[in-house]
Amino acid sequence: MKRIGLTVLLLLLTLTSCRLPRDLRGTLAPEKRSTPTKRSTPAPPTPVPPPTTEPATPVLNVRYSDEETKVPNLLSLDIYPTGEKNQPVMIFVHGGGWTNGDKFPADAKPAAFNARGWVFVSVNYRLLPEVDVIQQVKDVARSIAWAKQNIAQYGGDPARLFLMGHSAGAHLVSLIGVDETYLRGAGLSFGDIRGIVSLDTQTYNMAKLMSNLEPGRGGVYYNAFGDDPKHWRRMSPQTYVEAGKDIPPFAIIYTKSEGLGGRFSKQFYASLQKADVHSVLIPALEETRWEANENFGLLNDRVSDIVFRWLGELLKEP
Repeated sequence: MKRIGLTVLLLLLTLTSCRLPRDLRGTLAPEKRSTPTKRSTPAPPTPVPPPTTEPATPVLNVRYSDEETKVPNLLSLDIYPTGEKNQPVMIFVHGGGWTNGDKFPADAKPAAFNARGWVFVSVNYRLLPEVDVIQQVKDVARSIAWAKQNIAQYGGDPARLFLMGHSAGAHLVSLIGVDETYLRGAGLSFGDIRGIVSLDTQTYNMAKLMSNLEPGRGGVYYNAFGDDPKHWRRMSPQTYVEAGKDIPPFAIIYTKSEGLGGRFSKQFYASLQKADVHSVLIPALEETRWEANENFGLLNDRVSDIVFRWLGELLKEP
C-alpha cells in the first residue's frame, strides 16, 4: 500500500510539473505581447503653435472716439499684442442682436491669434436704442480707422488689417466689406482691409429674411431694422455685391442654429463668386451659433483650423 501511495504521489507531482509551463505561458503571454514595438503615432490635426514669446499684457478699454456715450467704454477697444512687431491684425466685432454684448471676454480667440503671430483687437460699439444700426456700422468703421493710425505702436501692421464678426457683428463687418460708404466716411477704402471672416449671420439679404421668418421669430430684426423694405435693402450686404469694386476676400461660416442662415449664406457666397471676389463657404452644422463663437480658436476646432489656413493663404499674397 505504501508503494501504491508513493506511486500515486509521484504521478501527481509529474502531472503538476507538466501543467506548470502551460499555466506560466498563459500568464506570461500578455507580457510578451506588450513588448514595445515600432508604431506610427498619428499627429493631432493642426495643433495651435506655441507662442515664440511670452504673451504681452492686454491693453484694455482704449478709446477710439471722444464722443460721449451713455454706457462707459462703448466706443473703446481691447488690444491683445504679441510682443513682436509688424504682426497682422484681426479686428473682432461681437454679436448680441445689436442691443447687447461686449468686447470682453473674447473667449479663446485672443490667445489663438496671438499664438499664430497676430495682434487681436476686440471692439465695442454703441447699442440699440442709443443709436441705430447705421451708426453702429459707422462706429466699427471708426475703430478700424483708429487701428490703421495707431496699431503699429502695439506691434500691429497697419497694412494688414482683417475683420471678423459674430452674429450681429458678422452683419456689421459684412456690410463694411461690401458698401464702401462706411470706410470712406472714416477715411479708408476697401484696400485697407485684407480679408473678412463672417461668423454666422443670416442677415445678408434682409428683405428675403423678413419675408421668410416664421411668425413670432422676427422681433429682434424688426427692432433693429424696422418695417420699411427700402431700409431692409439698404442694410443688406447682398445689395452691394458687384464685380470690379475691389471687395475684400470673405470667409462665410454658417451653423445649424437657424435654417435660413445656411440658405442666405450660400446665396451671399454665390454672389461674391459671381463678382469674382475671393471667398470661401464653411458649413459648421455640428455647432450652434454660440458654440461656433465660443469654440473658435480652441485646439482642434475644425472651423477655426480652416479659417486660419485661409488667412495664412491671404497673408502670402502681395
